[in-house]
Amino acid sequence: MINVLVPINDSGDVECALKHVIERYRRQPVTLFLLNVQMPISKFITRFVSKVQVDEFHQENGMNILQPMIEQLDAAGVPHQERIVVGHKAESIVRFAREYHCDQIVVPKHKGMFENMGLGSVGSQLRQLIGAEGSCDISEVY
Repeated sequence: MINVLVPINDSGDVECALKHVIERYRRQPVTLFLLNVQMPISKFITRFVSKVQVDEFHQENGMNILQPMIEQLDAAGVPHQERIVVGHKAESIVRFAREYHCDQIVVPKHKGMFENMGLGSVGSQLRQLIGAEGSCDISEVY
């Protein structure tokens, strides 16, 4: 079975990716992973807060972002697994894709902060990090 990774980092990503992954699943069942990447909290702040509290904060924020997608996939009968990781977005997505042997990463195509700063879309960052081996297809969807 094909492993498909859908990184969801804000509510605007949900609608964009949802239609695509449901259609994809209907054509050919896949193992679907939903991933939310939480940015690390500054060490200045974590000096005053326990690791448990920081972990709970990341988990809660991540689930709040993933919940609309989870509900809609459940309603459509599309099985999925969700994960929340802490790190830098593109690097964390690539690490997850390699660890879980993902064949495809579905990312929304929109002008984000990085693209506006000339750093490229998340999709282009992922392509660069995955490199020439191309072990994972990157699909940017609208």
